[in-house]
Order: sequence, then structure tokens, then C-alpha cells
Amino acid sequence: MRSVTRSLTTVLTVAAAVFVPTVLVAGQGGSSTNDRARFVGTYELVRTEAKDPATGTWAPTPNYNSNGYIIYADTGHMGVHIMPKVRARFTANPPPAAEAQAALRGYTAYFGSFEVNDKDKEKFVMHHRFGQINPGGDKDVKRFYDFVTTPNGSQQLILTPAPADGGGKDKAARRLVWNRMLDAPLSPEEKRFVGFWRLNYTDSYRTKDGKEVFHGDRVETRAGTSYIIYTASGHMMVHLMNKEGRMKYAGAQPTPEESLQAYRSYNGYFGRFVTYENQNPPFVYHSQQGSTNPGAYSEQKRYYQMTGNILRLGGPPNLNDKGELAGGHLYWEKQTAVK
Repeated sequence: MRSVTRSLTTVLTVAAAVFVPTVLVAGQGGSSTNDRARFVGTYELVRTEAKDPATGTWAPTPNYNSNGYIIYADTGHMGVHIMPKVRARFTANPPPAAEAQAALRGYTAYFGSFEVNDKDKEKFVMHHRFGQINPGGDKDVKRFYDFVTTPNGSQQLILTPAPADGGGKDKAARRLVWNRMLDAPLSPEEKRFVGFWRLNYTDSYRTKDGKEVFHGDRVETRAGTSYIIYTASGHMMVHLMNKEGRMKYAGAQPTPEESLQAYRSYNGYFGRFVTYENQNPPFVYHSQQGSTNPGAYSEQKRYYQMTGNILRLGGPPNLNDKGELAGGHLYWEKQTAVK
């Protein structure tokens, strides 16, 4: 019930923002500390806009069809997922290369840190990418920004990608409009989840007749380059990226084979979360709204154990051919301020 109520609140808030024109707020200058603090939060993408080169006016992109979130934390971390709303499902696992290529078309995902510059006339935020779905993408990207308030009081953030040639904001051709999500009435347990968590390692285990018969196989393939994020608005986001073996695309767009390699070495999803701490064992639901795997959106149940700054997550185990319950854990470490 909590999950349904939060989802309905989100839909109503976003719907109101989509159909109301935004008004730039005057006097938005200030210290870097103040502007940086204004970024902290979770934003849902409500539309993209393109500039008319003849008049310089902005208008909604025709046939807008995207869904996504961008998250900024007070620790200086950030993360984003953007995907087309309509995508063809995979016909096999792993998918054929051509299907992987189609799945990555229009999909943006990356995570890292952010730095705000509000001293220049054209204020901007830098996204310093620790990892991204495109293995050869730029490490640092510049976004001009404006905070706006709609007539109905919704708070929005407009991010305008800097032109590739280094030009100013007046030369930009597109921008993204994000709606700030309100904080949710999280339980005390859910508030413990809020933050950026970096993967330390994974392991596996097997039990039989209620007794553990194996626990080991520490794996660090994605350690240090993977993050899970929980926010005060009740949203969550996952980025899982291999540490090694990711190859830069040969051209501007990936071939089917390059797409398949990128997909298999980077995956994730985004949505909302709710905890069930009174269950034995306790678990958290990740309600997916989007995923690198098209059509795989579902309720992901994760048993958890939180010890200090370490969060252990594990899905329900499976019964193997030996009559054992086999499963695995992911160990995440909560992050402090970016240095």
C-alpha cells in the first residue's frame, strides 16, 4: 500500500508539471555552496526541448518518448538513467547482438560526482563520470543549468548540454527539463537506506535442510565500479559495471557486436523502493520503472542485512539439482563525501 500511494503521488505531481509552462525565477545567483545545495535531490525527466535555429525559441521535442531520473546527493555523487518508454523485448538470454543494439539506442546511464560553477555568467554543473553505459564516452560533461518554478509551484531543473565545439549556452540546440520529486514519508528503516552505496564484492552460498553447506566464492568483477542509490523521495537506482574489458566503440555508433559487449558489461535499473523490516528475514522491494533489459520491469525482492556502513543484499535463493538452496549476496559500502 505504501508503494502504491507513493507511485500515485509521483504520477500526479509529474502530470501537473508536464502541462504547465515554466517560468524562470529571477535572482538565482548566489554562492557555490547555495547553488550546490539546491541540486541535491531526485528529479524525473518530464520532457526534452529543441531550439528553433531561426528564432532561438525552445519547444518540446516532437514525439517525446523517454523516461528517467537524475539524482544528486549531498555527498557530491550523482547518477542518471534515461530510456525510451517503448522498447522491444529480448527474444533470448543473452540477446542477439542486433537486439542489444536496439536496446541501447537512446539509452543513457552513468554515475559519478558533480561540481557546480555559479560564478560565471552562464552557470553550469560538471558531471564527472566514474562509469557509463558507453565504454568510450567523455569522462566529464558540462551542463548549463536553470532552476525554475512553474505557476503551480513545482520546482524544475533545466539542464542544457554544452555544445561539442565548446560554445556557450546560446549555441546549444537541446535541453532536458526535470521535475524535482518531493521527499516521501519514509519509515525510519527506509531512511537508513538513503545514500550512495558502492559495491565491495559478491559471494555465493548453499544451504540444505536449514543448514549452510557452502559460503564463499568472493567475486570482485564489478567491485568499486558499481553503485546502488536510495533517495529521500523513495526512489532507487542501480549501476553495475565491469571493472575491466570494456572496449571503446570503433565509430560514433556501436555495431551490434559492440552493443552486446557493452550491454553484458553494464546493466542496471531504476524505480522506487519500500522496506519490509518486520518480516523474517527483512527485505526491500525494488519496483522497477526502467531497466537496461527492455521489458524486464518487475518487483525485485532483496533480502537485506545492514551492519554499520555495509549493506548486504540478496535475492531469493533457487533450488539446485542437489536439493540445495543456492543464492548469492552483494556487499555495498555507504559512501561519504567525494574527495
